[in-house]
Amino acid sequence: MKVFALTLAFIFVSTATLFSQQEESEKHDQQVFDSLFQKVLIYYHSGQIDSMPHINRQLLELAQKLDADSDRFHAYNAISNYFYAESDFGKSLNYMQKAADNAEKGYRERLSMVYGNIGIHYGALDNVQLSLHYLRKAQQYANLDKRGDGRISADSHLAVLYCKLNEPDSALKYIELAERLNRGTRIEHDFSQANILMAYGQVYEYLKEPELVNYYYRKGLRFCDSLNLKLAHLNILRVYSRYLFDHGQNGASKRYAILAYADGKTMGSKKAIIEATDLLYHLYERQQQEDSAFFYLRANHLYQDSLLQQQKIGQLQLIIVNQQIKETEQSAKAVEDAEQRRHNIQYAAMAFGLIFLTTIFLLLSRTIIVNTRLIEIVGVIGLLIVFEFIYLVLHPFLSDVTHGSPLLMLLILVLVAAVVVPLHHRLEGWITHKLVEKNKAIRLAAAKRTIEKLEAEGE
Repeated sequence: MKVFALTLAFIFVSTATLFSQQEESEKHDQQVFDSLFQKVLIYYHSGQIDSMPHINRQLLELAQKLDADSDRFHAYNAISNYFYAESDFGKSLNYMQKAADNAEKGYRERLSMVYGNIGIHYGALDNVQLSLHYLRKAQQYANLDKRGDGRISADSHLAVLYCKLNEPDSALKYIELAERLNRGTRIEHDFSQANILMAYGQVYEYLKEPELVNYYYRKGLRFCDSLNLKLAHLNILRVYSRYLFDHGQNGASKRYAILAYADGKTMGSKKAIIEATDLLYHLYERQQQEDSAFFYLRANHLYQDSLLQQQKIGQLQLIIVNQQIKETEQSAKAVEDAEQRRHNIQYAAMAFGLIFLTTIFLLLSRTIIVNTRLIEIVGVIGLLIVFEFIYLVLHPFLSDVTHGSPLLMLLILVLVAAVVVPLHHRLEGWITHKLVEKNKAIRLAAAKRTIEKLEAEGE
């Protein structure tokens, strides 16, 4: 009996250890993923765009390995951010849609954020109606947004959108709401605050409040400088330099436009460069400085051509990238399937070991009488486990040899069964015979002890 108890204890400890190791591995991978995602966010906000692709690839590989909708959402979101910063809105929108698909499946608390981001994309593409549609859709899912930054982002960009629709009063309402909400959250607070300050400036432009316009744009620039939020800083430079140009403040406009041009080149933001060079061209033309005007006009045309070419190449690259993602997913699934098969083999081996040791224990025990019917039941279970074990071990080999043909695999498994089943019957017959003899011996010994006891009492 001790042997049997020790066997059960060994199997239990082995199984617990296996699960524990798997859990520890997943926990470590998740910690690495979370750390990389925070790192890529810092790169994005600080304008270190060139540092993002390497981390994004690691995020995508880990997300496929962890197989969680939340991780895939964050990986696709990070990739989308990179292409957005590069002004490649087609690719960026494609990856943001992938993020939305994963949010719909199993990460619904981020639906508000992802639909807001899609709305922001369409706003950058000057598609006001689609932008409005998705930003309102983001509001519909705001009650699921536990972090709060999705609602804040949607409201602040709705404010800008209502300015474009010439509804500044509605714009002011939404930007004030976004600011109130941002006071109560620490997640993405600084980046949201930078966007809110810029949006305030844009709203007061339409309300024709120049003092407040200058106040909020300058406050936004100081705020971004203090926290190294270079991407938000660049966005404020773009809109503020244009505002100053429209109001005849050529010197200040030129100063901010030159800064926007330099930052745009550093970050690789073609849209920012195109806007800055266009503004500088008109500034120098206004001041009749033809050489400088021609320089920025030429730079503007070069970057516009480059952006057009990038968009054309982007369509081809998008097909390639999608294929790479598909291959990565397939590779991750193959690794996962192999790991699962390895675990199943271990489980089958432990189950077979348990039945084998139980049978040996029953054969060797001198006190337990075993019903042959029980042996038949245990034998059938053992046969099924052995067959499953053989199938798990042979499956990869069979797939390669038969090229995945179900008919050929079935025929081979039938041949295996034709060998295993007769062996099982012979083994079962031998064990049954041994147990019957053992049962007889136990009964005979018990009868002898009873007779000896009666004889002793009679004397």
